[in-house]
Amino acid sequence: MREKNKQVQLKNYNRRSVLNYIRKNKTATKAGLSAASGLTFMAIKKILEELEDLNLIRCDELEGIGVGRKAVSYAVNEAYRYTIGIHINKFVTSVALMNLRGDILQIKRYGMEQDMGSQYAFVDMLADGVREVAAQAKIEREKILGVGVGVPGPLDTKSDIVLTPPNIPMLRYLPLKEILEEKTGYPVFMQKDTNVIAFGEYWYGNAKDTYDLTYIDVDMGIGSGLIIDGRMNIGANSIAGEFGHIILDVNGPLCNCGNRGCLEAMSSGIAILKELRRQLETQRAHPLYEKREKLVIGDVFEMAGKKDLLTISILNQSAFYVGIAIANLINILDPQKIVLGGILIQRYPRYFDIVKDVANSHKVKGARENDMEISSLGENAGVIGAGEVVADHFFSEAVNEVFVKNG
Repeated sequence: MREKNKQVQLKNYNRRSVLNYIRKNKTATKAGLSAASGLTFMAIKKILEELEDLNLIRCDELEGIGVGRKAVSYAVNEAYRYTIGIHINKFVTSVALMNLRGDILQIKRYGMEQDMGSQYAFVDMLADGVREVAAQAKIEREKILGVGVGVPGPLDTKSDIVLTPPNIPMLRYLPLKEILEEKTGYPVFMQKDTNVIAFGEYWYGNAKDTYDLTYIDVDMGIGSGLIIDGRMNIGANSIAGEFGHIILDVNGPLCNCGNRGCLEAMSSGIAILKELRRQLETQRAHPLYEKREKLVIGDVFEMAGKKDLLTISILNQSAFYVGIAIANLINILDPQKIVLGGILIQRYPRYFDIVKDVANSHKVKGARENDMEISSLGENAGVIGAGEVVADHFFSEAVNEVFVKNG
């Protein structure tokens, strides 16, 4: 009996490995799967037939050019099941329904400038969004695997409670997973917002052949998500990726976290507004002087676009500090790929170039340049990644139930 159980476990492991290889590479051929897995061509053929019978994969297309027989490629059957992703941001909260290829079928966005009233009213809004996107997409309830949520950290991942996100105080000590499961009836998987964005970039960004990826979010706050060997790394105490709280100057400005000189206190969108407001006090002739107490980040980008030296200098200084912090990150982790996103990257074109130049000039000398790029998923990275947390749980664990039911 024990030997039989081992054989079943090995068989299911091979099935999951094949499924996840196809997921990561979008499509795969029998020969490619055999070469990557070390399994024989006939073993791969049998696994693919089983997965196709279970409707988990489908024939995608014939590959090859020129004379000769073309190879059949396989893709995950994106319509087998669906996921719902929620991404909570200081400005916008998004709720989306996706297929198993990460394609957004329906999405609803909520502006966070509105007064939510209470934590329960906020969760009611999320639950309504979940029901609405499912209804609009006309997807049956049993076809939805669950809800993934990306929420500003820090989180207590053991009790699934949002702790003290400094930029959205309304969420403090909110048992979001428990309440949302009760209101929707779906299983809920919760992770820090930058972790789910990193996961989205890993699976659906420009990360082919990449298994170690760091995502850095340069927004009103600053954070990061770490993917190591294809898995999300949250750390021993769930605080891995608190990139914004790298201390650059122990005598620097006070951060929301209580420390001084954190990267977030020196480079974030909030820090930029504080610094601009401070400098405007002595610049009465500046166009933003009268508005200095009511500045928004859009004012900064607008003035920078008009070649205003004050706002440009503050943005450039912010990018410089981020570059220094990334140089330190490279010296410690040396990731295959570094992806940058967030409002400062998206709205100020020179920001990324400065960060890249500073990071590469301050890391260990002689090493090759690290692959660094701007997020290809943009504002949808969070909901796509949140949905992928649900899909990953299915393909890594829950799919075993499908195998057991069908022998």
